[in-house]
Amino acid sequence: MNKPLEHLTFSAIILAAGNSGRMGSDKAMLTYNNGQTFANHLVKSYSEFGAQPVVLIVKENHNKPDIDNYPLIRVINKHVEYGRSHSIFLGIQKIPKGCGCFIQNIDNPFIEPCLLEQMIASVESDGFVVPVWNGMGGHPVLLGRNVVHHIRGLNGLPDFREVLKEFKQIALPFPNERILLNINTPSDYANFLKMR
Repeated sequence: MNKPLEHLTFSAIILAAGNSGRMGSDKAMLTYNNGQTFANHLVKSYSEFGAQPVVLIVKENHNKPDIDNYPLIRVINKHVEYGRSHSIFLGIQKIPKGCGCFIQNIDNPFIEPCLLEQMIASVESDGFVVPVWNGMGGHPVLLGRNVVHHIRGLNGLPDFREVLKEFKQIALPFPNERILLNINTPSDYANFLKMR
């Protein structure tokens, strides 16, 4: 994968601490047709693109995907009942100062270098980028460095979406509906495998 310009420092947080109740199994361990897990795919993709660090948020007693070949910070969310915002807050504590940050859900496995490059080119310090297809917001989200700094200084993160309302949203049109993918159920997963 092509790396972005060196002066653009960014990191990535991959959220994989959910209970996967509707799926019935750990989404991080779902595999592509080539046998690579979702977790390994996302960590590998962000690492090779140049994200430093890549932070994987997991729950206690999680299955450990085989991703030891890539630099990674694992963070255990001991309070998954607090929701996604708590995982984001825990991850941002590991992000270096002055760094932007991608927020990637484990069940949104679609990323491409050209998408990440366009998001980095569009982000502003006091804003965040959301890729958009046909008027609908997708994944991942890229936080500007001042947004990351603000969240790091909060006393917990009760609602990520409410905090983002304080900052500029930058919509980035992207010509691939896969940015909208959400793999929540066995049916979603079966359909995803047919797409590849």
